[in-house]
Amino acid sequence: MQSGFSQFVREHRQNRHWSLAELARRSALTQPEVSRLETGARTPTLRHVRGLASAFSLAKTESSEPKNYGEWISVLVDLGQSSREQRHAERKLK
Repeated sequence: MQSGFSQFVREHRQNRHWSLAELARRSALTQPEVSRLETGARTPTLRHVRGLASAFSLAKTESSEPKNYGEWISVLVDLGQSSREQRHAERKLK
C-alpha cells in the first residue's frame, strides 16, 4: 500500500526524470530500497530519510519544494511518521 511518504518520493523522483537507479545513486541507497520505499513495502528509517533529503535538496526543481536539506528532513520525517501511524492503525483493525 502506498503511503504519503511513498507517493512523495515517487513524485519528486519522477519530476526530476530520474530512474530508480539514479535516485539510489544520489541518495546512497540501493535500487531495491528505493523501490520498496516507493511502493510502501518498506518503512523509511532515518538513514533513508537522510539519503533522500540529500539527493532531493541538491537537485531542487520547483520553487514550492523545501528549500534546503533541513526542510527536506522535516518533510520526509513527518511523512514517514504518518505512514507508520497509518500502518499501526490498519493492523489494529485486522
